[in-house]
Amino acid sequence: MEITILPNNIKYQVAEGTSLLQVLFDAGIHIDGSCAGAGVCGCCKIQVISGKTPPPDEAETGLISQEELAQGYRLACRVHVMDDMRILVPKMKNADSRKTKLLYLPEDFIPEKTPEQTYGLAFDIGTTTVVCMLWDMHRAELIDIAAQTNPQSVFGADVITRINYCEEKPGNLKIMHEKIIDCLNELADTLIQRHNIQRDLIRKATVVGNTTMSHLFLGLSPSTLARIPFTPAFTGPKELKANEIGIRIHPDGDVYLLPNIAGHVGSDLVAGILTSRLMEKSGVHILIDLGTNGEVILQADGHTWACSTAAGPAFEGASIHHGMRAAAGAIESVKIVDGDVLVHTVDDAPPRGICGSGLIDATAALITAGIILPSGKMMSIPAAQRQLPPGLAHRLRKTDNITEFVLARGEDDREIVLNHKDVRQMQLGKGAIYSGILLLLQAAGKTVADIDSVLLAGAFGNYINKESAVVLGLLPNIPLDHIIPLGNAAGAGASIALLSSKERRYIYDKLDEIEHVELADCPNFQEEFIGAMSFPQIKAE
Repeated sequence: MEITILPNNIKYQVAEGTSLLQVLFDAGIHIDGSCAGAGVCGCCKIQVISGKTPPPDEAETGLISQEELAQGYRLACRVHVMDDMRILVPKMKNADSRKTKLLYLPEDFIPEKTPEQTYGLAFDIGTTTVVCMLWDMHRAELIDIAAQTNPQSVFGADVITRINYCEEKPGNLKIMHEKIIDCLNELADTLIQRHNIQRDLIRKATVVGNTTMSHLFLGLSPSTLARIPFTPAFTGPKELKANEIGIRIHPDGDVYLLPNIAGHVGSDLVAGILTSRLMEKSGVHILIDLGTNGEVILQADGHTWACSTAAGPAFEGASIHHGMRAAAGAIESVKIVDGDVLVHTVDDAPPRGICGSGLIDATAALITAGIILPSGKMMSIPAAQRQLPPGLAHRLRKTDNITEFVLARGEDDREIVLNHKDVRQMQLGKGAIYSGILLLLQAAGKTVADIDSVLLAGAFGNYINKESAVVLGLLPNIPLDHIIPLGNAAGAGASIALLSSKERRYIYDKLDEIEHVELADCPNFQEEFIGAMSFPQIKAE
């Protein structure tokens, strides 16, 4: 059967019964598939222009409005081919470019310049976004940065889903490995063509990522990372030749994969240590990478502890009713002013959904207004009508026995809501992060009052509202100017390692000084996690 994929007018032959998500994957068309085809994230929305389709199932009717269904919108993962079809994959300007604007190298960094004209590439393989930085090694100057969505995301938003995919059948690990190598080469090709650089003059590359991404980069099975005790296949650094791994630079070019710390504390955090100079700081300092797999490193009085926390995909917009990535139309900030809700979207586009920073803002705003209680429940509708300004009270309602709050109206009068299930996902995520912070502090014999600074790695940490994060209890309640975003700390650290063999040797030698704390082995982990899920007591203004 022939599937015509618009707007590129790609024609693809497929067998009857193939899911449209699989068709798009096979055709090389990227589309978000955060839940790996489970039908719960709503990210793989396409429009069926012509062709017979099965009726929408319960998952689709819960994630797509009746108006959209009437216009032919469906979830690609839920539609299986029955006929020749023409489908439209909506073009959506994503926010991958955000990471390209957040590269800050430490002021004391001294690069090693090459005597001849050569170039280098620094890769940051994020679970969601992959970034490539092109450096002039002779002048030690950044030439350009390119980024794109990690193509593995079609197999799931989080690393565990991707690990499970690798185990489903022989050949899947190879697919995942090839996907990321192809992605790195596409980014390199983009920069090479953009700046008319001779490929053989690129003699060096560095790579960082979380532990799962590092395994998939090498083509090593990450299966042990999904099972206790989460033992990685390797932790130390890997040094390869470009032709060994398939990176299209000079065939004998050196490729350095920075080391991992533990099963879910990867080389991206090792790179963050380089960027932040964390292990050279005196006092008590915490480095946090907020994401699906939250990673936390504590430096206290010359000692270093690290842990990983299963924060879940809520911060990426997945598992949220109207969640989406930080793309055009995503609500990224929310304020309640004079009894009204004010939202701002990415690119000032009409609201389409809510991304991680907007979720944090919205939840904090509703906590401050008293609409969300410390337990995470939303106030009852009768209580809302008695206690809230009319502009807020009428936004609280029940739909299919689920309490929800209307944040905004988008195109076609479609309402974007935050419901109590979304709040629970936020509680699970923030509880995981904060309990990790508390348990590392306990390991060091410290308390929140002892913290000198909290350093936020990653683009997400750069865009969240610090005050909202404190209101939620996601971050410790310390002075806001002591909470410092580092931008793309992983990309910066990869660049530092690219430009300096001394820095590479430094971080290799420092690994033995980092003590990994397995949170599940802490006797009071469950108690701390449950306590961290509650929201702090905030009086409504």
